[in-house]
Amino acid sequence: MTHNRIKELRKNKGLSQSQLANKVGISNQVISFYENNKREPKIETWQALANFFDVSVPYLQGIDDKPNTGYSKEYIYKCLDDAYKEKWKDPTGQIMGGGFDKVVDAYLAQKEIKKPSKIDMNFWKTNFNYLFETPNIRRLLTTKDKYSNDDIKLILAYTIFLNFTGLKQITDYFSKTNHNK
Repeated sequence: MTHNRIKELRKNKGLSQSQLANKVGISNQVISFYENNKREPKIETWQALANFFDVSVPYLQGIDDKPNTGYSKEYIYKCLDDAYKEKWKDPTGQIMGGGFDKVVDAYLAQKEIKKPSKIDMNFWKTNFNYLFETPNIRRLLTTKDKYSNDDIKLILAYTIFLNFTGLKQITDYFSKTNHNK
């Protein structure tokens, strides 16, 4: 069994086993078992711990020497922010409305989230943290593959688009916004 890095990363953050357990939603006894290699976490728990420490699962498991083989959450949030502010367009032309900003605005309207006059990183972290629960975005956190920023923005746009509860709501939104121009 490989020696995992849970204890090392926990101590680097200055956390007790109990504090870490509270942050990831498991018991401190289980954390102790993991740190002493008496029990192996399930993949969901590996991912939760990796997300918390902002490292890849293979790094946390002691398999890989690079802490972040994938993209960090901060980098993905930055791509989200950039795509919105630059009104990035889907090069495939498959996302309704074409513009990243329109997909985000439609999502906000559907979820009845008020858009602030100045969007900052806290806005994305508060309203779009669900993205990290989706398979495509979780894969970005752990992949060894390299993606262009356009690829990441496209993955983000599709993920937001697919999170709509009904396509009728998004088509209604785009119909209204196009008539208002």
